[in-house]
Amino acid sequence: MKHKKKIAFILTAVLIFSLSACSSEPIPEITPDTSGSEAPKSSFAEPAAASIDESAETGTITWLVYEDLLSEMSEMVNLFETRYGGSIEQQMTGSGSAYFDKLGSLIAIGDSPDIVRYEWRSFPHGMSYNMYTPLDSYIDLDSELWNGVKDAAEQFVYNGRHYYAPNSLDTNFALNYNNRVLEENGMRDPMELLKNGEWTWTAFEDMLKQWVDLDPAHIGYNGVGGMIFVMTTGTKTIDITDGNIVNNLKSENVNRCMLWLENMRKQGLLGASADQQAQGAVSGYVDPGQAFLDGNLLFLGMNPTWAYGASKESLDKAGLENEMKFVPFPKDEKADKYYQGSNTVGFMIPAGAPNIKGALDWITLNRIEETDEENIAGAKAKAVSDVKGYYPKCANAGCNDTSSSRDDKGRHIFTDEENASGMSVCPSCGEARREKYKVVWSEEQYDLYTEMKSTEGRFTLLFDNVYGFNDDVSNLLIGTGSLLDAPVFEDGSYTNLVDTLYNSVESYIDFYRNLMKSGGGTVTASAEEVPAN
Repeated sequence: MKHKKKIAFILTAVLIFSLSACSSEPIPEITPDTSGSEAPKSSFAEPAAASIDESAETGTITWLVYEDLLSEMSEMVNLFETRYGGSIEQQMTGSGSAYFDKLGSLIAIGDSPDIVRYEWRSFPHGMSYNMYTPLDSYIDLDSELWNGVKDAAEQFVYNGRHYYAPNSLDTNFALNYNNRVLEENGMRDPMELLKNGEWTWTAFEDMLKQWVDLDPAHIGYNGVGGMIFVMTTGTKTIDITDGNIVNNLKSENVNRCMLWLENMRKQGLLGASADQQAQGAVSGYVDPGQAFLDGNLLFLGMNPTWAYGASKESLDKAGLENEMKFVPFPKDEKADKYYQGSNTVGFMIPAGAPNIKGALDWITLNRIEETDEENIAGAKAKAVSDVKGYYPKCANAGCNDTSSSRDDKGRHIFTDEENASGMSVCPSCGEARREKYKVVWSEEQYDLYTEMKSTEGRFTLLFDNVYGFNDDVSNLLIGTGSLLDAPVFEDGSYTNLVDTLYNSVESYIDFYRNLMKSGGGTVTASAEEVPAN
């Protein structure tokens, strides 16, 4: 409790104010109060690592979430209880800035939760305000358990300390496509190009040209904008390394990549043209469930974990011939390695968490389950299996089941034993079970998916920090009229945009640079706004 009170004292009156940086409001500047009156001040001080008793009971941990993780992660919650004797209490809040505001409030009043999920804005924004507990005294990233994610964890080091050890990596982005349309038009399969080491920027551009030349309604590429392409050069647009926040928007690699994309946009290879948009086509983001239905789009740049299944399901249900696939973004021929953008999944321990032991047990359990060989094999077997699945309840509204296994409307709920036996009709009314649609992965595709989120394959994974600050920063870089998207989907000039917006990005980032240098700094209630140059 002493540790908790210490953190509360450190953060009171500053977190509530400073966390408005998570919204679209201007970022406050770190300045002294010169109004003549003494305004109360709160200085940040990094929390010292509290010692924990490894033999202590796990107990109850409290987590702050904006999704119902108790339901979403029910299997893990049950394992936490059976293996560790732990339990979880859940606090719900809104997403976005509301989430960080709530977390800041709880920390400030000494009522921190024990665990939170990593969010893009956790680094560097949350770490800049010492919102989390450093893990260096608790987790050995050199151990076998954490070996596979150590390189990723190093990309989130803040002022020499690890506050985040991801339990898994994600592909985040890939080029999704329907190979059937390629076959029908005599085009090569990008999967084969990848196997032969020929999947490069040049090969990608050649395919786009070939596709759009076939039909005026064809669109070469939609989805995410320039950031993911930039990372194939091996450069992050905004990098945080060696205690510095580096703005690479004017670097050679970023400039070269963005001008390449801008030139392809001018050729009509990226996004929808004005004529196509007049006919209802979209330039940029497209719902993967709709993206391939009209057969006009070649590539959709989006997280395949979602896009692959959603695209395939919509095509199957529409009765359209398809062979959905995805490949990584093409390799930059000038890069020394095959770089890919990635994402991470994991949990963090807030500053002042009262049950660090329980939080560490939860983090460790998630990593153990992620690396368990049986789980890995089981996940693949489930993905590639074409065994039919069924909805959990009888489809007959008049089932009138009288057994204990029924819902409040009298519909039979199939038991685990009945599901395991493959029961295909309701034992109460004889109604045939309603089949549940299942996306069936090919082994080849699943193996590539696994490699794309691994540090042990041919890809070097990078995570860009563009979303790690506040809305003002991310909106300058991502979205309509932004530096990284307008040249791809809106005929924007990267040269003009970077000349216009670079100083604004720098102004906002300087605020975080100052926080990093000062270890959190001192802020007063009369702090001024950062000027947007």
